[in-house]
Amino acid sequence: MRKSEFATLLLAATFLLMAWAGSWFEIVAEGTYTEGLDREPTIRTQYLIDSSQESFEMSIENSTPLLLYWIEREDVSPEPTNQNENSSEPPSDAPSLDGGSEPCSGSCLDRARSWVGLTMFALFATLYLSSARPSTLTRATVALVWLLGTAVILTAVPLAAAADFGISGGEDSGGESSTGGFDTNTQETVEVDQFAHFEQDDDMGLSFDGISFTYDSVGFDLGLLAEEDRQAVIDSAPVEGEPGYESLIGFHGEMTVGPGSILTWWLLTTPLIIVNLWSPRNPLEEE
Repeated sequence: MRKSEFATLLLAATFLLMAWAGSWFEIVAEGTYTEGLDREPTIRTQYLIDSSQESFEMSIENSTPLLLYWIEREDVSPEPTNQNENSSEPPSDAPSLDGGSEPCSGSCLDRARSWVGLTMFALFATLYLSSARPSTLTRATVALVWLLGTAVILTAVPLAAAADFGISGGEDSGGESSTGGFDTNTQETVEVDQFAHFEQDDDMGLSFDGISFTYDSVGFDLGLLAEEDRQAVIDSAPVEGEPGYESLIGFHGEMTVGPGSILTWWLLTTPLIIVNLWSPRNPLEEE
C-alpha cells in the first residue's frame, strides 16, 4: 500500500468518525391551534439528534387557553375491550411478531442509526479493499456504497425522526395524536378517537433548510361536550351557530428536519472517493 493510499484511508477514518460523533439533524417544529381556542396557542419544539440520543426544548406561546382546554375537556377514549384471562391469545398491546402496523419495533431513529453506522463501516471497508486490491469492481463498489450512505443520511434519518415524532403516522391508527405528534411532549395528548368528523392532511417537501413536513387537522372534540350532546354531533356535523359547533378544534403544524455536521463531514469524503476512482492502478492488478 502506497503512502498516498494510507493517507486516504486515514483521512477517511477521521472524517467518518467526526461525522458519527457530530450533530446529525436538527428538527424545528411549530404547531398552532387555529380553531376553537382563543389567541391561537402555539407549541414550539426544537430537537437535536446525534448518534446516541435526542435532546429537545419546548415552549408554548399563549399557553393559558391551551391549559384551560386540557383541564376542561373530559377524556372520552373508548374503553379497552376486556379479554378472557384464560385466553391463549396474546394481549392486544403486545408487540406483533410479524411487525403488524407499526413501522418500527421500538425507535425508528435507532434503526436509522444502525443503517448509518453500517454504511460508514462499509465505506471504510470498501476503501481499504480498493486500496489493497484495486480493480474496477472494488472501486465501483466504493462509489456505490458512498451513494447509498448519502441516501441513508439524507432520507432515512429525517423520515425516521418524523415517524418517531408522530407526524408520519397512518390515518387509521386509533391511538394517534390529533395534532400529528406536535403535542407529544406536552402534559396532555388528545387522541384522534376522541373526535367526531375528524379530518387530517399531511404533506412532505424539500426546502433550503432540509425536509419539510406539514400537518393539518380539524374535528369536533367530544370531550368538550356534555355526554347527552355527543351523539347528535357524531350523527351530524354541526355548522356555525348550531349546538356542538363550539367543540370544533383545528390545528396546523410545520416541521423542518435539517442536517447537522454529519453531512459536512460525510461530503468531505467525496474528494477521497474521486481520488480512489482515478488513481493509477498497477497493470498487474487489472485482472
